[in-house]
Amino acid sequence: MRGHACRLWLLLVCVGCQLPGPVEEPPSLPLSARPANAVSDPGAETRSAARRLWEEGQRAMRQGQPERAIALYEQSLAADPRMTRAHLSLAAAYLEKGDEAGACPHLARYVGAHPEHLVIRVQYAELLWRLRRRSESRAVFEAAVAEAQDELPLSHLIHCHSRLTQIAEAEEEKYDEHLNRGIGLYLLARERAALPDPDGELSVEGLLCRAAGELTLARLERPDEARPSWYLYKVWSRLAQRRPALRSLREASDRAPFSYLTPAEQRGLQLACRDNTGLPRK
Repeated sequence: MRGHACRLWLLLVCVGCQLPGPVEEPPSLPLSARPANAVSDPGAETRSAARRLWEEGQRAMRQGQPERAIALYEQSLAADPRMTRAHLSLAAAYLEKGDEAGACPHLARYVGAHPEHLVIRVQYAELLWRLRRRSESRAVFEAAVAEAQDELPLSHLIHCHSRLTQIAEAEEEKYDEHLNRGIGLYLLARERAALPDPDGELSVEGLLCRAAGELTLARLERPDEARPSWYLYKVWSRLAQRRPALRSLREASDRAPFSYLTPAEQRGLQLACRDNTGLPRK
């Protein structure tokens, strides 16, 4: 419990300088230097007060006082509801207390306002999973994967597919279970290949062979889906098995117009078909 809170709190500290906050008010001019028709900003003082309250909350968190921090963050939001970073801070404070249910709505409000913060979206999906809200968790994990396959670190993508595998297993959805386990093993092999000792206890080749087995089972579950064949193409290519790779690529190409692929998978398939002249060009 505490480990999860610490990860989110450290994440907040790391990205705090990038989070949107109150609009900084320009330096005040002396009255004599202001134009006669100048109109003061009536919200500047409120925004400044909200920021001061949020900063006091940050200090309270650093001092190990989450209850006081929560009160200050709530006052900050009451002063300026647009200060959405306070919702992320509230989530971290509730997690520090061990109150995951209390953290959840604040994390939801934050990712709703800032969907571009992909790592925090994954944290939100993880929190939903921990609260046993499997359907909602799956939707957030799947959306993060679909929108950010080219942006999320491999470790985060592996985590997403691991959780999606567990959700599918709990829901007895065999296709999703085999597909996500296969994709996760393929990504793990890619991560492993970049290590100094890629052929250690979990060898790259062994992981790729296991991935091929899971993806083949997914293909058997739903023969009309393109995703298992697309990832089988990637797996066989890494294993230097050209004939099964091209066969899988052709299957993915044939099925793609009638089934689901993420935007990144669609781009990858188009490039692979273009580079293999024996296959239809996209």
